[in-house]
Amino acid sequence: MAEIVRVKLRKIGSSVGLLVPKDQLVELDADAGDEIEVAFLKHRTPVELKKLVDEGFGMAKGFTKPFERDKRTREF
Repeated sequence: MAEIVRVKLRKIGSSVGLLVPKDQLVELDADAGDEIEVAFLKHRTPVELKKLVDEGFGMAKGFTKPFERDKRTREF
């Protein structure tokens, strides 16, 4: 299961590295030198998030009202 964890960026020479908490490394069964997959999420303010939810996003972008059936297809 995916989990969002806040990590610190550190300058390492002319590059930048991620400091991953030890408990996360244990959970991933990873150690220094191993390769792991990392997903990056764009930071959004609460105002930006509310706007996204209000306007819709992904496949729902532009839909302003909830889905309603135009006719009943089954009897329950």
